[in-house]
Formats: sequence, C-alpha cells, structure tokens
Amino acid sequence: MSCLSSNPTRGPRKRLLWLRSIIPIAIFSVAAPLCRTRVIALPVAPNLSKAPWVVAQDDSDSDESEVPPADVEKYIAVYKAMQRDRSLTAETAAAQNGMTLEAFRQLEARVQRDEAALQRARDELQAAAKKATPAGAP
Repeated sequence: MSCLSSNPTRGPRKRLLWLRSIIPIAIFSVAAPLCRTRVIALPVAPNLSKAPWVVAQDDSDSDESEVPPADVEKYIAVYKAMQRDRSLTAETAAAQNGMTLEAFRQLEARVQRDEAALQRARDELQAAAKKATPAGAP
C-alpha cells in the first residue's frame, strides 16, 4: 500500500493526528519541570507573625523637629509674599525676606516635618488668601 492511501486511519493523516496529540504533551513535559524549578527557586517569605518584633522610638531629634515660631513666621512671610505677587518665584520671595533659596527649602522641609508648625502655616496662609479675595469673586 502507498502512503497516500485513501484510508484516513493510515498514512500521513494518522501521523499528523498523532503529532498533534503528542506535541502538547512533549512541550508540557519539557516546560513543566522548568516552571516548577523557577517557582521553587524563588525566595520564600519568612513567617513574620512569629517573629519577635521590638519597636523602638528614637526621641533624640524631637527637639530638633520642632520649628521655632520665628522660623515659622519667616516661612509664612515668604509664602504670603508669593500670594500677594503671583509673579514672584520662591527664590525672589526668600531673598526679599533675607534668605537664600537653599535656606528657605531647608526651612520648608523642617516645617513639613513639624505637624503643628505646618498646620499653623496653613491656617495663616488660608486666612490671608481669604482676606485678599474679595467677597463674591471666584
């Protein structure tokens, strides 16, 4: 018999069907061990619920984080100047208040870390903005 037989169960068709069924199995048998190896190779997170945690609080810089009222006033003065004149840059407004831009940015970072100083600055700047905005204006 020839390979080009009309019988569908024999010849090239049967080989093609056999290849179609065996290729996925072959791919899976090669890929599966690789996947398992990669998963096993991943670091495993430790069980953190059983770890003895010690919480320590560093209060050594608590006095340093509090911004003196005079410095908060300088910070507010720079922002008020920029509220009054929208064309001013932070550098120009800081210079008008006797500060360099770097000194102002350091002061700004200290104020941002001190919640009480930050809230005071917000309150004063919002009050100044409300006074500057006429009633009925958007």
